[in-house]
Amino acid sequence: MGRISNVRYCLSNHPNNLWLWYNNNMDSLKTLIEKKQYKLVLDLTKNNLDIDAISFRISAYLGLGQLEEALQLIKKYQSKFKDGLYNIMRVHFEVLLTLKKYDEAFEELKYYQNLPYISQEVEEYLNEANSMIHAYERHDNKTQKRSKDEIISILKHEEDSLVLLAALNDIREYNINEFADLLIWFMKRKNINAFVATYPLLLLVHGGYDQTVSFTKNAKLYSVVPKNLEPPFVNENYQSVIRIVEQVAKDPAISEVALSLLNELIIILYPDNIFDIEKNLLSGALLSLAYEHFQIKRDDEALAQRLNFNKELLQDLVAKLNQDLKDNPPVVVSK
Repeated sequence: MGRISNVRYCLSNHPNNLWLWYNNNMDSLKTLIEKKQYKLVLDLTKNNLDIDAISFRISAYLGLGQLEEALQLIKKYQSKFKDGLYNIMRVHFEVLLTLKKYDEAFEELKYYQNLPYISQEVEEYLNEANSMIHAYERHDNKTQKRSKDEIISILKHEEDSLVLLAALNDIREYNINEFADLLIWFMKRKNINAFVATYPLLLLVHGGYDQTVSFTKNAKLYSVVPKNLEPPFVNENYQSVIRIVEQVAKDPAISEVALSLLNELIIILYPDNIFDIEKNLLSGALLSLAYEHFQIKRDDEALAQRLNFNKELLQDLVAKLNQDLKDNPPVVVSK
């Protein structure tokens, strides 16, 4: 089975199958959201005005960071949400506050307050919303950058992956090398998500840290000088692999998943360079993983001939990459 949850319908190149897939696999859209396949969700729900589809589109836009698009959908369909009104209302305010649209938030508060009684939960939230908006507005007038002490405390004691990533990202506002000792220690911290544990190395690379750093990743011992490492996603082969995948897949749903997996694998393997793998072979393996995701029967022999490599090499690489993905789950939002 593939890394992303199995989708119980095979998508062919015919675009109408996206619509059929959506109608028959509502639960799979939820899974795609959980697996961060946001662009694919937008493709699958395009032109669908069903309120459940709108909800998934809002989630996908939020996942892509396209807050204005999400806000437009919420505003357009806010009167259509019935049972899910409490959740969409909370998301509505969170987006407005994130975008610092405080005046609009107060206007929307009036709208929700004037609705007929829904539940005690909604009433309690609305009673606190005015103070919440004012608090965000006051906070926005202060510096929003975490202090060095706050960052240090979070990296030493916090366990939530998203909080850790936020603190690591704040280090970019300072001289990164001032945090070098902490970052090196954090890379060795136990029970940290592999993606989060790689971020300190990326910061040291970005900061041009010129001392040797030793650490273990994927059961392999590394001793590297971050200054000498190439940042990920800038390798010239990256665009070449994207082109090959898109040309062979033809179906955008297939290529979308394949390239999403490529991005994950780049971070999983770093500082090793995934593009040390011959690009046709790598492209074929990514396509095979995408076919597994959609439970499409793949023809390894035909794929190997198409891209001019040995079938056994393909199968060996697919097995290895599948294991790498399994051993390094992505960061997920805690419920």
